[in-house]
Amino acid sequence: MRLGLALRAFWQAMFDREVAERVALALDGVDLASSSSAKSVPAAVEQTPAKPVRQTPAQSDAIALLGALQRDGRLVDLIHENLDQYGDDQVGAAARPCLKQCRQTLDRLLAIKPLVDAENGGVIPVETDASSARLRWVGEASGASQGKVVHGGWVATQVQLPAWSGGPEDAMVIAPTQVEAP
Repeated sequence: MRLGLALRAFWQAMFDREVAERVALALDGVDLASSSSAKSVPAAVEQTPAKPVRQTPAQSDAIALLGALQRDGRLVDLIHENLDQYGDDQVGAAARPCLKQCRQTLDRLLAIKPLVDAENGGVIPVETDASSARLRWVGEASGASQGKVVHGGWVATQVQLPAWSGGPEDAMVIAPTQVEAP
């Protein structure tokens, strides 16, 4: 809202001297309502209807990410496959390329890196006001100044999800149906 107001004031001040003077007075802290030098605001300026804002359809970031993982690695297909009919070696053979592609997709879209530079079992310093999003005590939290790493955690260093231009009715589609001629 402030950006729109600033742009509107800028353009009107550029082309209307009276508006420029009133903007200058307002920026100088002069009360325009009680100022004798202030002229009334023209009715056309007061009653300018707001232009309708065109909303672009939105897709959840979660759906966009899941769609990318499905497109590149067929992750949803693997998760929804009935794995009880296959042996462990067959499941592993199917999961390996899927997981490899999903990792490449996550690295490309989110640039995932370890949250701390410490191996599991290593000891790291812990600040008393450490963010619970970045550090979680496992077991007894003694408030110690250092802790042993059980899991190093992960952090996304960027978010570059694919752009989406579909309609509202398609906002929840993870992957389209694929068909071929009979």
